[in-house]
Amino acid sequence: MKLQTIKNGFLGNIGSVSFEAPYDQAKVVVIPFGLESTVSYGGGTKNGPKAIIEASHYMETLDEQSLKSPYKNGIATLKQPAIPKNPEVALAVLAQVVRQAASDKKFPIILGGEHSITQGVIKGLNEKYENFTVLHFDAHSDTRLDYHGTEYSHASVMSQVLKKYPVAKLVQVGIRSFSDQNGELDFRKRNNGKIKTFWGWEKPKISEILRAITTKQVFISFDVDAFDPSIMPSTGTPEPGGLYWWPTLEILKTVFEKKEVIGADIVELAPIKDLSHPDFMIAKLVYKMIDYKF
Repeated sequence: MKLQTIKNGFLGNIGSVSFEAPYDQAKVVVIPFGLESTVSYGGGTKNGPKAIIEASHYMETLDEQSLKSPYKNGIATLKQPAIPKNPEVALAVLAQVVRQAASDKKFPIILGGEHSITQGVIKGLNEKYENFTVLHFDAHSDTRLDYHGTEYSHASVMSQVLKKYPVAKLVQVGIRSFSDQNGELDFRKRNNGKIKTFWGWEKPKISEILRAITTKQVFISFDVDAFDPSIMPSTGTPEPGGLYWWPTLEILKTVFEKKEVIGADIVELAPIKDLSHPDFMIAKLVYKMIDYKF
């Protein structure tokens, strides 16, 4: 499978200077995948990848903390594949793209789209990695067995990941909403040993989060509604009492330092017209992850 890249991708071009690397020279592959088929409140996640990529064109290329330029590790942005309307088929398409990137020894960052895409991402990584931890930043537990008649819903993505794939553990940070419907509460009780949740009203130490991650390898799934709505209004189901910028980055930085992060997805950005700061913040979050990785 040959993956197609775009010239004006993440970071884009400034004048005659291009920050986009050829695929074969890139360590990082950015995969846009604006799937939106099961959102249950506000919509617009299909526009998330484009907004993140466009906002990235206005970032400084020098990271203010490390004083390094992460783009020099090579960032290639793929052309978004055609997304089938059937979510199961769409996730199979994404899995194939992720599988190829992992096989080519790239660090994949997938831009959603709704959170259901994580099923496809984990499926794609599964051939190369197994027995890893999913570090899940979110306002919602996403552990219903199904929602609105489908197991491919954004609200059931983490239960499906635990059921279908050899994931050792699910470590959740920032959760402040879950349900006793669609089997969610029962699923959490039955899988208590595989799920560790740091609730939104708690203030866990980073060392506690690290202890909960019992494997060397970690995949990060970051739903932007993990952030407090005061700094992240551009999401479909905002919940009060969320995370803030610098404490969240400190968690991520430490995880990248202490563990082997095998990939990440950033999901559920629903851009609001004429409100650019949430798009820019998530573009910078992506760039920070690249800096922490390398």
